[in-house]
Amino acid sequence: MKVAVSWSGGKESGLAYYKAMSGGHEISLIVTFLWEIPTFYHPLELVKLQSEAMKTPHIKVKVEKPYFEGYRRAINNLREEYGIEGIVTGDISITDSYHGDWMKNVCEGLNVELIRPLWNLNRYRILEELVSKGFKAVFTCVKKPWFNDNWLGRVLDNICIEELKELGRKSGMDPCGEFGEYHTMLIDAPMFKEVIEISEFEKEQKNSVFLLKPIKFFLKTKNSSM
Repeated sequence: MKVAVSWSGGKESGLAYYKAMSGGHEISLIVTFLWEIPTFYHPLELVKLQSEAMKTPHIKVKVEKPYFEGYRRAINNLREEYGIEGIVTGDISITDSYHGDWMKNVCEGLNVELIRPLWNLNRYRILEELVSKGFKAVFTCVKKPWFNDNWLGRVLDNICIEELKELGRKSGMDPCGEFGEYHTMLIDAPMFKEVIEISEFEKEQKNSVFLLKPIKFFLKTKNSSM
């Protein structure tokens, strides 16, 4: 099936891409849905490098209010303009009662199949699979009271997973950050032909949020031993 992947650049969208690809789907493009207010924790400059590293075209689609109808128009346009038969997302579960099963409702009646490879999977299983499969995701946004700015720039690894488990036990925090506790960006993955190197970055605080702002970053050749 010819599909587009809803792409934030973070760990879940990356794993969903990988699972869809492994399942035999033809990934035609990755698409970032842009709201009126940009997100600072998924830098589009890094998304551009991710696209180049995967050799997968990236498009940005502006979604205007009312957002439900805006998303429906956007996905319908993907079907009409690019021949997309399915949309892949990294959604794990319903996050609140207000939005409900958002993407399922958005896609209803559009003749576009919703593909959610991570849906209802155990949170720790997702994190462990990311590390075991060779994904490298950098923490680009963390929030109080769970984190401090020392987490910015860290690569998700087994040590991080143990710390996330402990935070989850103590505070009830979602270990995958599904409620906005933290965000990541992929710098390497099994489907990357090259690796993203972030050689310099700054840290910024906005109220209770710590942000990583990449300054110098580039693609480099993968180590043959990876």
